[in-house]
Amino acid sequence: MKLAQIFTSNLVFAVEKPIRVFGTGKGIAEIVFRGEKRRVESDGGNWMVEFAPLSYGGPYELTATLNGETKTLENVYVGDVYMLAGQSNLQFKLKESTTSETEWESNEKIRLFTVDRPEKGERFQTADGWVVSEKKDVGDWSAVGYISAREIYRKKGVAVGLIACYQGASIIESWLPEGTCQTLGISIPVKEKYFDHWYEDYHWNKDGFLYQHSLSKVTPFSLNAVVWYQGESDADGVESTVYGKELEALISVMRNDFQNQALPFVIVQLADCDERAGEGWKNVQNAQWEMQYKVKNVKSVRSKDVCETNDIHPPTKEKLAIRVADALQELWK
Repeated sequence: MKLAQIFTSNLVFAVEKPIRVFGTGKGIAEIVFRGEKRRVESDGGNWMVEFAPLSYGGPYELTATLNGETKTLENVYVGDVYMLAGQSNLQFKLKESTTSETEWESNEKIRLFTVDRPEKGERFQTADGWVVSEKKDVGDWSAVGYISAREIYRKKGVAVGLIACYQGASIIESWLPEGTCQTLGISIPVKEKYFDHWYEDYHWNKDGFLYQHSLSKVTPFSLNAVVWYQGESDADGVESTVYGKELEALISVMRNDFQNQALPFVIVQLADCDERAGEGWKNVQNAQWEMQYKVKNVKSVRSKDVCETNDIHPPTKEKLAIRVADALQELWK
């Protein structure tokens, strides 16, 4: 038996949400957290135990005894937990941004867990577990993610956990379970993709690939909200006209898989981009903005007035990240 990889020392559980501990394998699992014990016997496959929601707090220890072998997770907190999901503008690193290094900080209460990217190349890996923010390292964190977490901590003084789950140049179909588009009656010819090589060179754009490779690695860990920043790879042809339908399906899928039908979503609207000024780009922007009026507990964040337009990856992320932090706090109070 083994724990899912997200369960390491320094982890942050979501405040006021069910505390789920899960893994795979056959045998008996006994989990002890804050003096309470849960036991489950598994015939194989997936197993899970659950503790009641908690208020902010820590540090705690969690002990997992799996088939007689005990592992202790230390420095565990209960705080605000946010998933960062999408593509390259969320993957964009703090050190690549215009944010001055004087704004980088070490903070024991801000932590990051990284889901391995199929593209590779990320400094922090799943095998590193939850890492505590240190000034010398945060340059390799998501710029939007780090600055948002820093702002939330400054306002609330609570632990903030980020789960990085993104892949540059990814299309939204890959984040959905295989066959979802067919179920929705959506058909998108490959030839209508903005780049002909997206399916050939970027293997992670196969139908359902990132859903299985990335999202499934952390479900059903409780979250307080999701930040979704994606769409550049879908802004062309038929794809752009159905993006809103796909995005709505994604929200539904993630709410089901994370077992929270009210899970808040912050949708970052794509910034204007000089080289992508066509109708498809505007279709995606409109779909992202309108989602807050179609689905409950969704807040769309405008970026085009605080980001450069001459780069598909605007390096100015500070004002945008602060808007994301404000939106998260508006949705999750």
